[in-house]
Amino acid sequence: MGVRTWVSDWPAFRQLTGSDPLGRGRAAMSARTEQLRPRTDTADRVVSSVCPYCAVGCGQQVYVKDDKVVQIEGDPDSPISRGRLCPKGSATLQLTTGSARRHEVLYRRPYATDWEPLDLETAMDMVADRVIETRRRTWEWESEGLRTARTLGIASLGGATLDNEENYLIKKLLTGLGIIQVENQARVCHSSTVAGLGTSFGRGGATTFMQDLQHADCIVIQGSNFAEAHPVGFQWVMEAKKRGARVIHVDPRFTRTSALADLHVPIRAGSDIAFLGAIINHVLTEEKDFREYVLAYTNAATLVSEDFRDTEDLDGVFSGLDEDKHHYDQSSWQYQGVEVQQPTGEVDEQYEERVQGSGGSEAHGSGGAQTTSRPPRDETLRDPRCVYQILKRHYARYTPELVEEVCGVPRAKFLQVCEDLTANSGRERTSAFVYAVGWTQHSVGAQYIRAASVLQLLLGNIGRPGGGIQALRGHASIQGSSDIPTLFNLLPGYLPMPHAHAHENLDAFIDASRTDKGFWGNMRAYFVSLLKAYYGDAATAANDFCFDHLPRLTGSHSTYDTVLAQLDGVCKGYFLMGENPAVGSANTRLQRLGMANLEWLVVRDFSLIESATWWQDGPEIETGELRTEDIGTEVFFFPPPRTPRRTAPSPTPTAGSSGTTRPSSPRATPAATCGSCTTSAAASRSGWPPPPTRWTGPCRT
Repeated sequence: MGVRTWVSDWPAFRQLTGSDPLGRGRAAMSARTEQLRPRTDTADRVVSSVCPYCAVGCGQQVYVKDDKVVQIEGDPDSPISRGRLCPKGSATLQLTTGSARRHEVLYRRPYATDWEPLDLETAMDMVADRVIETRRRTWEWESEGLRTARTLGIASLGGATLDNEENYLIKKLLTGLGIIQVENQARVCHSSTVAGLGTSFGRGGATTFMQDLQHADCIVIQGSNFAEAHPVGFQWVMEAKKRGARVIHVDPRFTRTSALADLHVPIRAGSDIAFLGAIINHVLTEEKDFREYVLAYTNAATLVSEDFRDTEDLDGVFSGLDEDKHHYDQSSWQYQGVEVQQPTGEVDEQYEERVQGSGGSEAHGSGGAQTTSRPPRDETLRDPRCVYQILKRHYARYTPELVEEVCGVPRAKFLQVCEDLTANSGRERTSAFVYAVGWTQHSVGAQYIRAASVLQLLLGNIGRPGGGIQALRGHASIQGSSDIPTLFNLLPGYLPMPHAHAHENLDAFIDASRTDKGFWGNMRAYFVSLLKAYYGDAATAANDFCFDHLPRLTGSHSTYDTVLAQLDGVCKGYFLMGENPAVGSANTRLQRLGMANLEWLVVRDFSLIESATWWQDGPEIETGELRTEDIGTEVFFFPPPRTPRRTAPSPTPTAGSSGTTRPSSPRATPAATCGSCTTSAAASRSGWPPPPTRWTGPCRT
């Protein structure tokens, strides 16, 4: 290399003699870096996707070369993220190329101390065998004399990190197999939202979408560190602030969200009910409610039964309390002269009187309180029995002085929040509430969300641009997995799962669940459409559209009931698809002990998460409470496919053949028939027609 070449290649020389005196551009570029090209330049194709982390739903562009992902970037065409990604989203490539990503199916034999590899076809056949055998052995036609047509021997958990189509297929497959213990992360982090928002608005999802926050005139963020936990979504808050909106952050900590807000309100953790209740009291006593909206779109004018007594009348409890059972009889809570089903709690408790047979607090999105289309009302809102006056009496206890004492919020700062909210709500302006797990994970989280719902209805902020309640979620499809859903008590679209009741057919079920007006007046059409989607041409009017094929519930079969069923030996097989209960659910020790009592466990994930390795290195193994050699749970680990390319199926190895010897379950017991291929005595009594059997050999359902 000559001196001239050496000097000309020197960055300082190029900086002094070229057009880049600051050394920020080409002057700093070497010959090598000048020849470098981004990996996106050589990609074979670009696939549009959505970031798998939080529920902002940022668009991504996945660059693929030779059927391998080479780069993942933000999608500038996404109306949600506009090309932006947060640090986690920007590092999504590590999910596919990182060292923790597994690329082979692994199998842990009962009582084994280590994994062994399996080919995919063998593992799939083994899992299918376990499902068939367990289903056959645990099939239940009846429970306490009522038809159930189900198995409690198999359960599934996961779905919030999967896409909507996967959730739909999971629910369809497992429901078709008679499996009712189907749950996902929404049960943990979304249940408070469903109970609070669903009871208020008829649907358990957020009432608005994130981009609409840019149209708000005031945004109250409470129970969330929005700026750090959902940074790309926070751009819409900043868009609103740029327009002049007031941003209020109510939180015990001063965070980046607080720093970007116009007003930070430090509040004692767990005192949100007093804070929200005092705002409601302020709105009612100062008559700051949006009266036209309240009369037209809420039940504020509806009259309540004379038998109802509020907490101020009965020393802190409502009428109808059974102190021995710790349970409320809601008959006194009805509208005046009208029978109405309580929209939350045990919706089956009035079945015998009302032929009510719906499926839980999320049915219709909430449990959908049934009433007549025209209950008695007082449009003046002066009748002491109208909802408005009952609300006013109930919230009178929440004063600015109480807020100062209970919440630690100075009176002046509290009144500033009230002024900002009421001044930015009404005919011309709207305000929004935003929350996350800071609300939903409290033991009284449903009350927080319900109180915010009452407040937003009084201010007329629901269903209008820039208004509403935004529930920030932690998974890409947490709402989708509730809508589709992978939840035990719901079918897709918030249709309720049927309960076990005598003489129930499709007509009785629909009559007990539909409403007299509104969206859910068409429930029969929705339900029949779903049954046709499930069973195709086999679903006809003559066989009640295969309604009897649906398994029946007999109470709660949620994720935590499933853990207890595992410990009791009732639940024997478990699917985990995109969830990690060994460290991510309540009482993780109980979760691991439950899995240690299973016969088999299937884990589908990117890496060997704790729910796949608890038998090897879990806390109970370290303390000696469990010994790997004593744990009989078979564990199958399925990673995502290495490439999207489909390969031809390989012959299934069997014992004695060349290649991998196919392991068999030591617990497997042969059975000649199963519930779906044999008409039992119970089935004959119920008039149940068994599915057509095409197999003439030994049962293989």
